[in-house]
Amino acid sequence: MIEYHGIYAKIDLHGKTVVEAKIYLNQMLESLPKEIIEVTIAHGYHAGNVLQQFVRKQYHHKKIKKKMISGNAGETIFRLI
Repeated sequence: MIEYHGIYAKIDLHGKTVVEAKIYLNQMLESLPKEIIEVTIAHGYHAGNVLQQFVRKQYHHKKIKKKMISGNAGETIFRLI
């Protein structure tokens, strides 16, 4: 699921495997409107930190300028190019 809030967006990865999350993130980042400058990725961490670690350390995309750790351990913020 993706939510839009002006120039910000939020993508929810809860319940996805790493493979599903990678495919979904690629699709969502490619389809974002150009005015979106920041995306919050909700990956969770209570059910394990596999998605958190994937998003923060392994996932890369050409539109990601910077990754920022949120004050919420279940979210990571992508600053976009």
